[in-house]
Amino acid sequence: MKGGSKRMKKKWFFLFLIVCLSTAGLAFAQLTPEGRIIGKVMDDQGNPLPGVTVEAASPKLVGKASTITDLYGTYRLMALPSGNYEITFSLPGFKKLLRKNVYLQLSQTMVLNETLEQAAVEEQVTVVGQSPLIDVKSTVKGMTMTKDIFLSLPRGRSFDSLISTIPGVQNEDVSAGISVDGASGAENMFFVDGTDVTDFHLGIKGQNVVLELLDEVKVTASGYNAEYGGSMGGVINVISRSGGNEFHGDIMTFYENNRQWMQGKARDYLRQDPNDYTIWEYANNDTLYFNAGKDRDRFNRYEGVFSLGGYIIKDKLWFFGSINPIYYQTAAQRDFNYREGPFSTFKNKNTVYNGSIRLSAAPLKGLRLAASFVNNFSRYRGALPSIQGYDDSAYEWGQEGFDYPNWTTALTADYSIGNNLLISYRGGWHLQNQTNQQIVPPDRSTFNFNYSNYPYANDPFYVANPGLLHSSGWTDAGTFRDTQKVLQGKIGNNIDVSYYLNWLGEHALKAGIGYAYLYEDVFNSSTHPRVYMGFGRTTYALGFPVGVGADPSSPNYGAYGYYYLRGSWTQPVNGGAWKIHANNWSLYLQDSWTIKNRLTINFGVRAESQYIPSMTTDTSYTGFTDKPVKFDLGQMLAPRLGAVYDVFGDSSLKVFGSFGIYYDVMKLYMAELTFGGWKRKQDYYSLTTPDWTVIAASGAFDDRASQEAGGKYAGSLDFLPPSFGRVDPDLKPTAQREISFGAEKKLMEDLSLSVRLVNKHLLRTIEDVGVFETVVNPDGTTDLTETFYITNPGFGWSRPVSQGGKFTDDYWACPKATREYYGLNVSLEKRFSNSWQGGINYTLSRVSGNYSGLASSDEVSGGLGRVGPNVELYYDDWFIMYDAKGDVLEGALPQDRTHYLKAYGAYSFPFGLTVGMIAYGRSGLPLTSKLLFNDRYIYPQNRGDLGRLPFTFWADIYLDYTFRLGDKYRASVNLQINNVTNTSTIQSRITDLNLDGVYADYPQILDGTVARGYQAMVVDAGDTNSGFNKWETRFAPWSARLGLKFSF
Repeated sequence: MKGGSKRMKKKWFFLFLIVCLSTAGLAFAQLTPEGRIIGKVMDDQGNPLPGVTVEAASPKLVGKASTITDLYGTYRLMALPSGNYEITFSLPGFKKLLRKNVYLQLSQTMVLNETLEQAAVEEQVTVVGQSPLIDVKSTVKGMTMTKDIFLSLPRGRSFDSLISTIPGVQNEDVSAGISVDGASGAENMFFVDGTDVTDFHLGIKGQNVVLELLDEVKVTASGYNAEYGGSMGGVINVISRSGGNEFHGDIMTFYENNRQWMQGKARDYLRQDPNDYTIWEYANNDTLYFNAGKDRDRFNRYEGVFSLGGYIIKDKLWFFGSINPIYYQTAAQRDFNYREGPFSTFKNKNTVYNGSIRLSAAPLKGLRLAASFVNNFSRYRGALPSIQGYDDSAYEWGQEGFDYPNWTTALTADYSIGNNLLISYRGGWHLQNQTNQQIVPPDRSTFNFNYSNYPYANDPFYVANPGLLHSSGWTDAGTFRDTQKVLQGKIGNNIDVSYYLNWLGEHALKAGIGYAYLYEDVFNSSTHPRVYMGFGRTTYALGFPVGVGADPSSPNYGAYGYYYLRGSWTQPVNGGAWKIHANNWSLYLQDSWTIKNRLTINFGVRAESQYIPSMTTDTSYTGFTDKPVKFDLGQMLAPRLGAVYDVFGDSSLKVFGSFGIYYDVMKLYMAELTFGGWKRKQDYYSLTTPDWTVIAASGAFDDRASQEAGGKYAGSLDFLPPSFGRVDPDLKPTAQREISFGAEKKLMEDLSLSVRLVNKHLLRTIEDVGVFETVVNPDGTTDLTETFYITNPGFGWSRPVSQGGKFTDDYWACPKATREYYGLNVSLEKRFSNSWQGGINYTLSRVSGNYSGLASSDEVSGGLGRVGPNVELYYDDWFIMYDAKGDVLEGALPQDRTHYLKAYGAYSFPFGLTVGMIAYGRSGLPLTSKLLFNDRYIYPQNRGDLGRLPFTFWADIYLDYTFRLGDKYRASVNLQINNVTNTSTIQSRITDLNLDGVYADYPQILDGTVARGYQAMVVDAGDTNSGFNKWETRFAPWSARLGLKFSF
């Protein structure tokens, strides 16, 4: 029988390995999500007991974890998934001790010190609960949300929809996503089952899993050790559900629409008149278009979640699988005659095929394996014409669409050898793409109206050709680029070794090495010129006026304005195509040294290497290199130091402090805009004819005469010239220093209080610092080229010549990038017991400086901050980082909120009803006057001159009623109402002082002319903005979602 048992073990073990390798392949990860239970076992005289057998069992753990205490009575159960455990301590001659309801959190180190009593006969002592809430070995601060928490609360359809309840964490549109301790949405790291799913091109979340398919979500905000890197914000780690020794499954459906019984009355908002952008008006779509909301565009969203978990071999091999299909559609009545009809129905249809499978195994003593696959494939078909009715009727609106493949595999292995050694492997492969374009771009030049030509409606040409009149935003081709693929992938491996030894206390040594292979394969470019019309306007992009504001005797004067082309005789590309890869390495070494069982000192160092690849193979560029930005391990040394003190020695109160340097993992978006990826050169022309259809009529890139048919060529501006040879030789990686202090106190068995004070100080960033240079072409014409130097602003090349830099002393010096965050978090958390759970936390914080982050809250469009890591507009001209008086920008950054109060809770009634609620209260964002100036912008009065938006309070509620159908089955119905308070507080104001932009020579900036008279400049240019400082948007109305669930 023993031989057969061994053969059976080998059979299913190798079968599992084959499955793992076929689904996971090679992998990359940087996060170890497992926890540990450690401690000492003593006799009733206080002497250590060697030889005690310690076993841990949990519904989340395949098989059992076991170990034997050493000569010092020490035991360590390592690589444990989070969950509710039973721990057994047994030794012949002593009473067996059983600890029940020991709850281990994600990545927690739990200390359980026990005492065994001698007994003449076999007896057992059972202790229920009394498990430590506090990790006295770690300085890490954040929060873990378990399935028991988030499934009883109002939640969105994404794993990050609830993490804004965590202290110091909020979802900020102006920061382009999740903001942790004042950082932008492009500075976080995201992990699914330990696999890095961060979009390495932009730094945002690259994949989604719905909360119903997860066991836990953990956000780490500060204090993490050397094993973690790449984040100046937070680390968000999600763990998917696993199987068990019993079969269990769920069938869930969710439904929502925008009918009046599921969504409140639309809010008023401020908009520009579609035919005259100088006029602002308040509008309400329900009133304006939808018959008081009765005839809204029909939006319906259907979602199903089907899951099944169980075992293949009990206590040995588990599985969990899920399918999560989503379909949502908007059907809208639209016309192409400015709401005069006739109307037709257009549909935008979106389909998402989410799914996952996870295998967990314990094939050998001490060895635990897991493999998972997560799919996020999505696609859309059909687009909606504008609601105002000014779009092109010839466009195939119903045919538009793309496919978006997106999947991740993960493979993990943990091997414990005795009490002292743990070897871990983490891996994953993340791939995403945009492909299967449904509409081929037209085989001709295409047009876009930046400004309407309706002001010329009485011109004889338009009287004869009224069909050529269009509003601002009109285009004759919604699709003008051939997007064949935007493929991104990340493959890698990470191996860690942990070793425990005793020398002047306990040392937990850990070392690791990580490797990541990043690759992109992109083709996304237009095949014909794209023409942008500026009717009735003037541009100063070339440094002089082109259009109606030019001297009438100048060839740059255009009686009808100006226009520009992308993709032309000067640059026959409008878009990009590249195929590149990059390799990143990381090494770390750390020690967690516990002295006399109370004081733990964590110290370590992390080293990383990375490079930014060239996105062009054209070696003719001056200074070309295939790795224009490169940092080796010695340039990215990140020390970490922390200390934790267990005040009473019983894990009931700890005080802690930490210090660390954190480096950003550079995003490849920089290479796209700086090293030959994306091409954006604009040729400017005066517009001398009302007949815009003659421009670029041939559709050929090389036909200059055809492109000049509408006016006179004035010059070109290359916005994205490759910056080879302009990379600062002393360039250093983006880095941030963090200092934190705090305390955590266990108040009751299930109640804890924590306080954290944190400072995060930006040491430096990397940006493209712009200067304008005039280039003489072979034919004698000149181009104005915006040249960018890749440097650390305020350091190296960006300094004035007199200080050893490359920039002229004639202008204000390039200032250092500054961002300073101070935050105080106070949090009270109650674990679920006695039918309820809850938490309340308060954050007092300030984030100030001149640099808002890798995603810019200074460049907000449509309410969202710009995501352009390392190539934002901060330093694109020398005056942007100054106010009109010449003072460096300072003060509260656009994402700053002084006060943030959050509370959540859920109560389960004995008759089957669960009620959950989340409430928020937050300060408004600061507001700053912005002057559109010299084709850039400045804040003439520095930051915060317009005060703040008002304080906002709102709440969401979740109701779930469950019916028991026997012992094994349950059915439930649920209702969620977002903004149940129907809050309508103002959320934004218009802060632009002008509409198009004014222009001044550089000496006028330096001598104070602009500071003294920028208001008069705006008035004289006829560029006043009547919408300035008017409120723009309000908090969204209430909405509801229905759900059904059947469980077994």
